[in-house]
Amino acid sequence: MGRRLTVDDLKLVRMIHDLDADADNNIIAFTVSKIADSLEDYERNIWIFDGKVLRQVTRGNSDFSPRILSGNKGLVFLSRRGLGKDKTGVEVWYLPFNGEAVKIAHIEGGVSNLRIINDTMYFISNVGPIQEDVKFVDEWPLWFNGRGFIHTFKSHLFSLDLNGTIRQITSGDFNVVTYDVEPSGKRVAVVVSTSRFKPYRNEVWVLNLESNERYTVLSNYSVSVIKWSQDGKYLALIGNDLHRGLVTHDHVLLIRSEGGEVVDLMKGVDRNVGNSLNSDVRGSPPPIKLQWVNDWVYFIMMDGGLAKLARANVHGGVETVIGSERSVEDFVVMKDGTIYFISMDPLRPTELYKWYNGSEERITNLNDWVDSVELSRPEPFRFHASDGREVEGWVMRPIEIKQGVKYPAILEIHGGPKTAYGYSFMFEFQLLANEGFAVIFMNPRGSDGYDEEFADIRGHYGERDYEDLMEGLDYVIKNYDFIDPNRLGVIGGSYGGFMTNWIITHTDRFRTAITDRSISNWISFFGASDIGPYFANDQIGGNEDRDFWSNLENYMAKSPIMYVKNVRTPLLIIHSLEDYRCWFEQAIQLYTALKYLNKEVRMVVFPGENHDLSRFGKPNHRIVRLRTIVDWFNGKLKA
Repeated sequence: MGRRLTVDDLKLVRMIHDLDADADNNIIAFTVSKIADSLEDYERNIWIFDGKVLRQVTRGNSDFSPRILSGNKGLVFLSRRGLGKDKTGVEVWYLPFNGEAVKIAHIEGGVSNLRIINDTMYFISNVGPIQEDVKFVDEWPLWFNGRGFIHTFKSHLFSLDLNGTIRQITSGDFNVVTYDVEPSGKRVAVVVSTSRFKPYRNEVWVLNLESNERYTVLSNYSVSVIKWSQDGKYLALIGNDLHRGLVTHDHVLLIRSEGGEVVDLMKGVDRNVGNSLNSDVRGSPPPIKLQWVNDWVYFIMMDGGLAKLARANVHGGVETVIGSERSVEDFVVMKDGTIYFISMDPLRPTELYKWYNGSEERITNLNDWVDSVELSRPEPFRFHASDGREVEGWVMRPIEIKQGVKYPAILEIHGGPKTAYGYSFMFEFQLLANEGFAVIFMNPRGSDGYDEEFADIRGHYGERDYEDLMEGLDYVIKNYDFIDPNRLGVIGGSYGGFMTNWIITHTDRFRTAITDRSISNWISFFGASDIGPYFANDQIGGNEDRDFWSNLENYMAKSPIMYVKNVRTPLLIIHSLEDYRCWFEQAIQLYTALKYLNKEVRMVVFPGENHDLSRFGKPNHRIVRLRTIVDWFNGKLKA
């Protein structure tokens, strides 16, 4: 028997991310992040593995996103080691494998999508004036979660050489979403957004880097990743034609580099590309990624509660390469067919693995601390909802469960709604199990990992999704005799917070609830959220052109604030002051309404945090949040 997991064990988690490789010299690099001793920030450093030796190569404690140069010349990485707390932007550093790291440039507008082609670095950065104090706003969007006020900025493509020379490649009244440079270095394909209120409808341009001439390859698709074939004749895309609006599955698409017919390489595979599994122990969100290897294109794909590595052939056919009950986070394929990948599962946070010809080996052991603590293995279940559809879920037993004893249970509801729970590590869930709670989680209608019809609840929030959760809870109570049906709690964040609010305004079966970064009013969400107009139109209006002026009754009917007089469940509200996705006004009006009606409610507010508090917030705030959740449920469900 190991010891109990505690909130402070969050400090022991090592998060592996930002994977890159030099396929010719069999070298890979990645970032390892951990909570700093101060609890104010995270320490991030670069590690490399050459097939034999694993070693840490930077100790600046703020180094990330390594990119390996060809010819064994070393690597470049991003850092904030030379920047104080008040300075903005990011630095680019060069580290030769046989020397000391030197700073190449300071990029005031920040850096995203850093890549290297023929020893030239490319990246996307913000262009525009910074308004430090008074904001004069005449653009929309005015802000974005995690980035702050963005109304003066446009995102454009830049190049940078090892001498520090910077060149701006694109300019104009549009945003560069993503890009890829042709292997020859002569052309670049850019995905651009030209519409303020429909930024997901993109165009794909090809630019000649020598003549600056450009032509359009594709229009009116949603595209998140683009990748050139080695011969420059084709572009592989991760995207979709938006036939189901924002819930349309992303697929791997193929198009000739001069334009023409779009070929769906995943035709007949009704699953979504990317990793949308929830986890609170990642160093950065899983990248959406493509890699060409001869006639195959490799990618990560959702399939129920797991995220697996798959590949599609340009002549047709999709194969699973690395599956099983896990979450594949990132990958690189080497020239000899070896695959290095980052993976986690419900009992172990991220580690680096090597796969070759069906054989798998773990390279890192940075999270061996989990072997000394008690963890609860999620037990899968499936039930048929009242309309006949099968729904997947999991139950985690309390640690040190005793025969014949009934335990309080917590229903956890994920955000999105098009994300998923499954075979990833959830520190919060393990903590609750160690506190003596059963933890129930499932993927109701609206979730990712299944077919598009399953994911499509546009215009119908609080209907089939709510029924799935309640029917799934009934199934669990009937089939797991250790759960006390009279001591149930519910918690959810973002869409899961909306659903928590919906639940307590429509049923009294829960003894207590916690709503986190939630939505209470879709009308104010439309105007205040950083994605409000297009997300609300699509999800609550039911299509991108139906806003609340033409559908006011449904916006009101789907807003939990309209039903607060029904609430009899004690509620804890958790919210961040700089959450621009579900702005703080969503929490304030819910709290005010409940207080006005003399209901039992408490609110915890985190300054300086945004929508991602539970995943990437300041460590001290994350620890306070977890302790608050545990204390609330202990007080309400164990008295």
